[in-house]
Amino acid sequence: MVPSIENAFYGSARYIVRRMTVKSAAPGRWDLSGISVISFAHGTSDFFSGIVPIVIFFDVSRAGLPPWYQGALAFLWYVTSSIVQPLFGAYSDRHGRWWFLPSAVALTVVAVAFAGATASIGVLALLIVVGGLGSAIMHPEAGKYSAMLGGARRTSAISIFQIGGQIGYGLGPAVIGLLLGKFGPAGSLWLLVPGVLATLVVFALMRGVAASAAAVHAHHETKAAGSSERVDRFGVVLLILSTSLRYLVGASFAFYLPNLLTARGFSLAEAGAIVAGFLVFGAAGLYAGGALADRFGLVSVSVASLVVAVPFLALSLTQSGWLAVALLLCGSILLSVQNAPGVAMVQAMLPRNLGMALGLMNGVAFGIGSAAVACVGILVTRYGPTSALLAVSTVPLLSALAYIVVARRLATRESRSLAALRAT
Repeated sequence: MVPSIENAFYGSARYIVRRMTVKSAAPGRWDLSGISVISFAHGTSDFFSGIVPIVIFFDVSRAGLPPWYQGALAFLWYVTSSIVQPLFGAYSDRHGRWWFLPSAVALTVVAVAFAGATASIGVLALLIVVGGLGSAIMHPEAGKYSAMLGGARRTSAISIFQIGGQIGYGLGPAVIGLLLGKFGPAGSLWLLVPGVLATLVVFALMRGVAASAAAVHAHHETKAAGSSERVDRFGVVLLILSTSLRYLVGASFAFYLPNLLTARGFSLAEAGAIVAGFLVFGAAGLYAGGALADRFGLVSVSVASLVVAVPFLALSLTQSGWLAVALLLCGSILLSVQNAPGVAMVQAMLPRNLGMALGLMNGVAFGIGSAAVACVGILVTRYGPTSALLAVSTVPLLSALAYIVVARRLATRESRSLAALRAT
């Protein structure tokens, strides 16, 4: 950019953010404009994350390599983008800066856009690592800011942050498929234009968003400093495992629904559209989870949604035609309700480590659940997709049980704390 134009662009953007956020900067208040910026950044990053599987398939097929290369490169992406998130979250909680988030988005945008155009598998692997690290830095950083900006409506803020990612991730495969089909390897490079523009917008707005979140951040720091209660590590682990199981259910349906649907007479295009609907409809559940949990409680909403999701998912497998599709989409919505309350609950249990908490729930849990999908593949091979997915559809009951156990542990700890205070 020309310096004068660049200064005008950044100055105008910062002025707009100050005007939007100045009234909501006080601790505990709702800053929807700032949360929207975080959600937009999340959506931009996850849009490029969503095109990674298609890019890997395209490059491996073009090189004439066997399918196990796809698996190896996908594993490399999941390790760098998901499993290491808590490490970056822990660092960000102590040394975070406002520019971490837009810089991380830029890494993912540039690396993944170039990944589709490379003819070298070695370069592809390097770009996947760089893009994955960008995603791993972005998620806990964005999750931390969404929690801060949400104030008293933290769960709703987290749900809006997650909706941006869900929509971006769902749109990515469709867009890259069209571009690669029309332009070949250069198709992914076309995404640099909107990706870079989106990143510049986030860069321009993020300083104002961080300033708006500073008061809430100080509020959280004060509350954490005043608490001498030991962290319930076992409870945190239970919630991570619960979320891993939920990810396993969603990923299993996304991966193996095409097997089921095509066997029942749906075309491949129809199967692809249904899977896309399964993913995109989850955004409604994300929003509902935030709004309902802020009103009725984190545990109550999580347990109810997980339990009610089971019959919808199971019935979708026993019915036929578009009734089965409708039941499936309802099941997807219910399954996604738990996401935001789960993150908010772990962040409440780790008040000093908001970014690391998001990394644990979004990164580690997602990585474990996604890896376990391979085990479901064995069931699909041996017993068929209907029986395998019917078994998987009961798994949310275990997730709900974990929330009940954690809630009882928290109630016991609170009772002990009250008893100790009365004794003094």
